[in-house]
Amino acid sequence: MFEQYQADINFLESLANIPKTTYMLGPKDKQIFIERIKRFLTLVDKPQANLKFIHIAGTSGKGSTVKILESLISDANLKVGSFTSPFATTSIERISINNKLISPAELHNILTKQIKPALDKYTLKFSDPISYFEVWLVIALLYFKQQACDWVILEAGLGGLHDATNVIAKPKLTAITNIGLDHTHILGKTKTAIAKNKAGIIKKNSIFLSTEKNTKLLTLFKNTCKKKQAWFIQNQNLVKNYKANNYFSTSKQQDNLNLALNILDVLKIKSSNTQKIINDFGLICRQEIISKKPLVILDGAHNKDKLDNLIAFVSTQKYKKLHLVLAFAENKDLNVSLKKLLAITNNLYITRFIINVRKSADLKKLYQVSKKIKPKIPISVHNDPYQALESALKKASLNDLILVTGSFFLAGELRKRWVPEKYILKNLQVDKK
Repeated sequence: MFEQYQADINFLESLANIPKTTYMLGPKDKQIFIERIKRFLTLVDKPQANLKFIHIAGTSGKGSTVKILESLISDANLKVGSFTSPFATTSIERISINNKLISPAELHNILTKQIKPALDKYTLKFSDPISYFEVWLVIALLYFKQQACDWVILEAGLGGLHDATNVIAKPKLTAITNIGLDHTHILGKTKTAIAKNKAGIIKKNSIFLSTEKNTKLLTLFKNTCKKKQAWFIQNQNLVKNYKANNYFSTSKQQDNLNLALNILDVLKIKSSNTQKIINDFGLICRQEIISKKPLVILDGAHNKDKLDNLIAFVSTQKYKKLHLVLAFAENKDLNVSLKKLLAITNNLYITRFIINVRKSADLKKLYQVSKKIKPKIPISVHNDPYQALESALKKASLNDLILVTGSFFLAGELRKRWVPEKYILKNLQVDKK
């Protein structure tokens, strides 16, 4: 099973080497990317046509909102599929139904019988191949259709208007968690520009909600709803009716939980065990306490909003010294992120992630910027992320905290030390129970 799965993943990842229009960097006034995936979906009988969708966009908090929604809707005795990105440890984490991952066998069946034949037809018929991300979305839609899901929750990959997930024509509900400055080279340099892009998910006759508090951006959303003939719904304070667990201890995560509760309320979906689900909820590589003594937290935070939330979460923990194992993607603002993280750090271990599809930040530059911000901090540099982790584990006392962050890819890779990929593939769950 594992060998076949690896072969399938290798094939999917190889799609990145086919020449194509750079993802989402084409003309901003033309939905060329949506048209591209539409064409491909016609070759696999339009699996999206009769599914009921909840579509979630936003700068941060999308994953939390999607996964708590999946748990709550599942608890209402409904079959609910979710598509999220990126994955932490292994690719099938993108696709689940009622919190159970798509199996390697089901993935292989869809890939062999539907995706590959469609790709061959597409190659001869059209000039611009669909992307790796788009293929995964089509696999998810085919799976959700095959399994007759009552609901499907889609997390936008990047932005909204031009994102592949925006191929769905008639979502029942759309939501935007918040607006922050991330992926500005694609989405725009201002929050207003980014909000306009994300508001592209709003469709006619859909319900819209958001946790955004900026009045200017909320007005933008309201005007978009009016223009698109969608219903703008103001959030109620539903979270006050429940006790928050450790995961929902920060104000940002409280907002995400409240958004999910409001979505259930407007859709008239009733979970039977809401408080228990909140109590038990956690996400991999998001404020994840993977080990204790020393305390080890994995978190994929990589932008201002996510780092602020992470630092707020860390402040609720008890520890003596903080050891930071850190990697960034090359396009991130190092100064802002490092200033936030180094303010709470006693020892720094600079490293990189080892996934091929993204470029990691230059280690020497990371070292130099870190030294300039906090000259007296002990810093080590490791090309091997596992050596960085082992160095931190060796130096940390039992009362210390080791924080792995800066990249979801780094946190997901190092998570394998505690939860191996083969365990996930065998059990189709990401957590050891």
